[in-house]
Amino acid sequence: MFLTSIMKKIKGDEEGVIIAFRNKPKTESKDMKRFCNRLYGYRDHSQKGKYIYERKGLLDEIPNILINPIRSIIIVKKNDAEKILEFLKEFDAEVFFKEIKLQKEDLEKLENHKP
Repeated sequence: MFLTSIMKKIKGDEEGVIIAFRNKPKTESKDMKRFCNRLYGYRDHSQKGKYIYERKGLLDEIPNILINPIRSIIIVKKNDAEKILEFLKEFDAEVFFKEIKLQKEDLEKLENHKP
């Protein structure tokens, strides 16, 4: 029901959505690590660093513009917003989102996103 009401407000392909989020203040560090690993991806080391594996996160699969250094603000196309919002709901994050008009350079960044 939560996602259905949100997605009714944000339908379309050329428009974008800016999503700002934060985890609850008392989130345990192990849950924060799991959240960050699944959202941003991480490097996995085995045999004392002999082998390194790049583990992809959700943002590697979805074209996005990550506002740095504030890692909790993401810009995506409207049709990709639902995946991000479902993920944030799974971790009970506080979410704010707003429709935005994407500029030409934003569209180019999203089109050139490499998974």
